[in-house]
Amino acid sequence: MSSSKLKPSQSKENLKQKSLMSFFSKGPQTQTPVTPAAKRRLPDTSSDAPLSSSPLKQTPNLRKASSSSVMSATFTGSSDGKSYRTGSPPPNSDVLDVDMLSDAEEQPQKRIKRKVSVQYSDESDSVLAKAPGKTKKRRIMRASSEGPEEDEEVPIGGKAFTEKLQKFKKPPQKKVPYKKRKPVDEDDFIVPDGASDSDVASIPSEGDRRSTSRSSARSASGMDSDEDEEDEVPKRKKSAPKPSAKSQTSNPAAVASSPFLTAAERNMQDKKLEKKNVEKPFGFLRDIKDKDGIRPGEPGYDPRTIFIPKASWAEFTPFEKQFWEIKQNHYDTILFFQKGKFLELYEEDAIVGHREFDLKLTQRVKMSMVGVPEMSFNFWAAKFLGKGYKVGRVDQAETALGAEMRLAADKGKGKKAPAKSGGDKIVKRELHKVYTNGTLVDEELLTDDQAGHCISIREGSGKDEEDAFGICVLDSSTSEFNLSAFTDDVCRTKLETMLRQLRPKEILFTKGALSVSTTRLLKMILPSGCLWTALRDVEGFTYNTTLEELKKMYPPGEDDDMTDDVLPSSVPEAIRSMLGMKAPMEALGAMLWYLRQLNIDKDIMSMRNFNVYDPMKRGQGLVLDGQTLAHVEVLVNSEGTEDGTLLKLLGRCMTPSGKRLFRIWLCMPLRQPEDIGARLDAVEDLMNNPAFEEEFTALVKGLPDLERIVSRIHAKNCKVKDFLHALNSFRKLSKGLKALENAAEGFKSKNISGLLRSAPDLIPNIKHVQDMFVRAEKEKVSDPDQLLPVAGKDKVYDEVQEEIETWEQSLDEELTKLEKQVGFKLSYWHSHVGNKDIYLVQTNANQKKVPADWIKSGGTKAVSRWKVNSLVPMIRSLKEATENRNQAIKTFKNRLFAEFDADRGVWLRAVRVLSELDCLISLAKSSVALGEPRCRPEIAEGESAFVDFKELRHPALSASERLKGDFIPNDVQLGGDKGKIALLTGPNMGGKSTVMRMTAAGVIMAQLGMFVPASSARICPVDTILTRMGAYDNMFSNASTFKVELDECCKILRDATPKSLVILDELGRGTSTYDGMAIAGAVLHQLATHTLSLSFFATHYGSLTDDFAYHPNIRNMHMKTMVDDEKQELVFLYKLVSGIASSSFGTHVASLAGVPTTVVDRADVVSKDFAKQFKEKIEGKRKQARLPLVLQADFAYLMGLVSGKEMLPEDRAKAREVLKGLKGAVRTGLLHAARPSAAPAAATRG
Repeated sequence: MSSSKLKPSQSKENLKQKSLMSFFSKGPQTQTPVTPAAKRRLPDTSSDAPLSSSPLKQTPNLRKASSSSVMSATFTGSSDGKSYRTGSPPPNSDVLDVDMLSDAEEQPQKRIKRKVSVQYSDESDSVLAKAPGKTKKRRIMRASSEGPEEDEEVPIGGKAFTEKLQKFKKPPQKKVPYKKRKPVDEDDFIVPDGASDSDVASIPSEGDRRSTSRSSARSASGMDSDEDEEDEVPKRKKSAPKPSAKSQTSNPAAVASSPFLTAAERNMQDKKLEKKNVEKPFGFLRDIKDKDGIRPGEPGYDPRTIFIPKASWAEFTPFEKQFWEIKQNHYDTILFFQKGKFLELYEEDAIVGHREFDLKLTQRVKMSMVGVPEMSFNFWAAKFLGKGYKVGRVDQAETALGAEMRLAADKGKGKKAPAKSGGDKIVKRELHKVYTNGTLVDEELLTDDQAGHCISIREGSGKDEEDAFGICVLDSSTSEFNLSAFTDDVCRTKLETMLRQLRPKEILFTKGALSVSTTRLLKMILPSGCLWTALRDVEGFTYNTTLEELKKMYPPGEDDDMTDDVLPSSVPEAIRSMLGMKAPMEALGAMLWYLRQLNIDKDIMSMRNFNVYDPMKRGQGLVLDGQTLAHVEVLVNSEGTEDGTLLKLLGRCMTPSGKRLFRIWLCMPLRQPEDIGARLDAVEDLMNNPAFEEEFTALVKGLPDLERIVSRIHAKNCKVKDFLHALNSFRKLSKGLKALENAAEGFKSKNISGLLRSAPDLIPNIKHVQDMFVRAEKEKVSDPDQLLPVAGKDKVYDEVQEEIETWEQSLDEELTKLEKQVGFKLSYWHSHVGNKDIYLVQTNANQKKVPADWIKSGGTKAVSRWKVNSLVPMIRSLKEATENRNQAIKTFKNRLFAEFDADRGVWLRAVRVLSELDCLISLAKSSVALGEPRCRPEIAEGESAFVDFKELRHPALSASERLKGDFIPNDVQLGGDKGKIALLTGPNMGGKSTVMRMTAAGVIMAQLGMFVPASSARICPVDTILTRMGAYDNMFSNASTFKVELDECCKILRDATPKSLVILDELGRGTSTYDGMAIAGAVLHQLATHTLSLSFFATHYGSLTDDFAYHPNIRNMHMKTMVDDEKQELVFLYKLVSGIASSSFGTHVASLAGVPTTVVDRADVVSKDFAKQFKEKIEGKRKQARLPLVLQADFAYLMGLVSGKEMLPEDRAKAREVLKGLKGAVRTGLLHAARPSAAPAAATRG
């Protein structure tokens, strides 16, 4: 039937439905329709056959393209009771225009069962769109198999056709206002008032919520989202905006096909197009630039910032604007945004979380999202930090109720929100802090007990400041600053020493401000996990700006007198001592600026814990420079771990603060004999009284890191349970130290008892703090860990609490009135989580005669819960009072922490006593663990140092159970009545390096104040240990192996004194034989004649043993071996003995290494021939010159002293030693020249 046959009385609505039906029947391929009457002549087909095989199941392509909403139904049902999977198209559900069928095309077909397809759609059609106030209806379609009964004729009249088309209209459905809909747990993003159209378009319908909730991050991870109201302020009214005209014309294809679509379908396509435009990624993320417009990879790019055009800000939703306002300055930081009880990552952060840890990735309109529970923040933050990322946390600054109260207060004051801004209608969020590996404070994120330092370094740039360095070191866990200023050498010795001592986890510097040599040194020394933070030129504070910031941070008090024109006396003395020095003050300024960006500056700077740091501390203790720390393996071994190091062997402290203090002791042992003796007395007393150690172990068991807790309490960043634990621990500590003081009264040494007497009595301080609060009762507050003020200690809290009690009493009275009204028993029900659902009236589940104005709000099989409108105002007032009480409790907690912090010096003094005692006990336990033989070293005083060890063993090997019985001890004697320098020869692998390291470790242990692994030990303390060991190049410093050797050698000759211990291993091997021998001989002569240090000089240059055989300060020694020349076998005896090694046995070592025999044999022939020629040449020169060259140099120096060309050292003791050495050298040299055969005897006597 065509449209021309329609009666004039037919409605416009029928015409639209007719055009829709005509459109559905058309397609690119001709499809012959079948009339209902022709079905009787169709071949028999089983009704159970696959639905896809039905000849009537053929959907035109155009229909697929234009009516996707029909094909994407969210629910499908059938009249026979069968149901189908959500999202799948209904079987055999094509709609046919019965009037387009012709009798000529009739085919016999068996009657198929009638099926009805019900589809839910959120899109409005042309009819419903013009009916304001009406809601969307379900669309009901008859399947193509549906038709009249066999004997029934298809009426052609308009009325029958209208009735037929009416079946496709959606039935009426009661409209539920959006604000009254049941909240969906997975929908955490409520669009606020004033949001853009794109936000409204993203609101899912009830059906969409049911389907999309399965893929949400919360439901996927099992998270409960009952805090939806925490994000957006509840709205009063909301009307859906109309689609913009712009979106209707943005797609030419849609406009071109619009004449063939109904109004409903055009409306649906416009909404899809609008949604697609909204979901496009942010444009500025396609071409990332920093705030200066520099792209990644270009010079000067700053990864911490991102440029966001002004046009993008106008398109942001309120939450997007809130997010990007914070993210634009922390683009390289993983930001966790608090959403109720969850923390969520967005955009690139979410992608990183998905890539690194396989977190569930979902979409939030334009933004990718990943969510984790709030309680697991520390777990995930530690994981991201372990991967080297920065982590930030953005917390809600208020609850939803608090936001409502704020808006109501602003409205009462007449304040108006800015135009086109919805930021005030969502919950406020603020960046709480940013975590980096070098600035961690929270206990849960600190991975070990050692300090994690962040270092700010500033290098002088002018000619006068070329080698001037300013360093600011921060241990954020204890809020301790150390400032340092020094002028360094070309090797950067002091800087290297500081970096090896501290092993920082983060370094802060200005981009382009460090020299090439300094940068290369940092790359070589810093651990691989160290975070490099580069600041731009405009970032950080200059010298003058730093002074101004310090004045603001430490304002002068009323009693402060301005003793300085620049900084008031309220500024810590360590900072004031750096005035006038640009480098350290700018380093401090950069650190202050950086901490401000991390939002932790006030908490740390207000501790006022500033010290001056000297990496070398010359004159105060035994100096171990960076090379010595590395070569002797004091803190880390060559592989970068602590295995086998002195720190691992000797550090047996039980408290975290003791471990940190022991590291400082180990880097700077004692030097003064009386100090060493006093510590040895204390250690010996502890070794002889094991019961004291057991009592100390019982005391410290279970104690937390009190030093760090004190710092967190000052920063008001301490959990209540940690605060209470700290109070109990300090009480236990105070009593325990008093008991230990009584136990130490019987010790021979008074050092330990004196240390314990210096500990303060903490009981009065603890009582003062505990009298201010009481623990919260679990029944009264939601958080039982809260601390409540004692009555009368907080006026604000008392007033709010009184108000709460008044409202609670009023609600109880109202319940009694309600019981009288309804005539049955009632009770109140409160939710266990939050205060969202409180004071719901509870009745029996089968209770009748419930008032009609009560609104049911849930229940169980046994009870029903009701919301009573008459109670709502009172409940609202109670919630507001509870919110005010929470704020009062938080304020009181901060005041309580401040009261505790007022006695910070007292608490830290007690911690210091505990730490020192822990270090002394660690030395005692390490001494016992050395086994036998061990001895207490004898400390002597004198102008020149000497060491004398009998049966000395290396502490690492002596502590090893596997090698304890196999290690061969050695006697080591340098100085005193023996020569100060041991010229050590012998084969590779013979044990030379082990002996030298063992001697250095023995000296460190003795001056540390503990027993040493030897049968006897007698030393005169040394002031520094200088080493040059191993062969390695430094590609970061553009230095070859030989250059590195000479750099270190130069530093040794400059810094060594007669009281130093010098270790030189195979100097001169990086160049030609003659140059290497010449340099080695010249350095050896300088050490023996002028420097006069205790030295080990290991070499393979055998001629040096002959050249210096006459020198009284040099002893020829070697590592004993057994050789079998026939079998090319070499047996190492690892015994240090006097004399000269017969050879270095290089070919034998080559044989041990597996070098082919033919090669080894050929090398042995060449070696012997070369040695013979070299010996003949040396003997010929000796016959020509009666005096050796080194002895001629001594005569030249004496002549220079007589003529005034040379000067003796200013130190009289050293000058005396130099003249004494020259006298002995000349006398022995003349004797050697007169009688060459006397050389071996002279060498032996030396």
